[in-house]
Amino acid sequence: MYIDVCVVLFSVIVVGVLGQTVEQPDLSWTKGEGRRVYINCKVTGLQSDNYVHWYQQKDDEALRRILYVNKDGSSIVHNTNLPDAEDFTVQVEKGNNYVLRVKALKLSHSGVYYCATWVWVSGSHSETNCSHPLQ
Repeated sequence: MYIDVCVVLFSVIVVGVLGQTVEQPDLSWTKGEGRRVYINCKVTGLQSDNYVHWYQQKDDEALRRILYVNKDGSSIVHNTNLPDAEDFTVQVEKGNNYVLRVKALKLSHSGVYYCATWVWVSGSHSETNCSHPLQ
């Protein structure tokens, strides 16, 4: 069985807020069950106390955070309320690329994936995000 990985947006996504930019250059894939998936998210301007968050959205459902990771990738926190969250991990590569990885793709992984950073400013936050669908 193949899982179709495609994109809702039609161009390379680059979003910037408060000096931070988030870019997801890969637009679509089709992968078979059991295959590996890597979704890139390049973040620039991330401060040492900021995190990169990964969210999943399934059809007709609200966004659910899968995990978040600190700037250097040394601390990954999974959402314990999301059944498949432990199937995902993040690797931080050179050039501030935060790669969401799935070792063995399951049909339950189908959805739209969002990479986001939050910048805390005077008790509120600004969100920089972009989407990457995996369907």
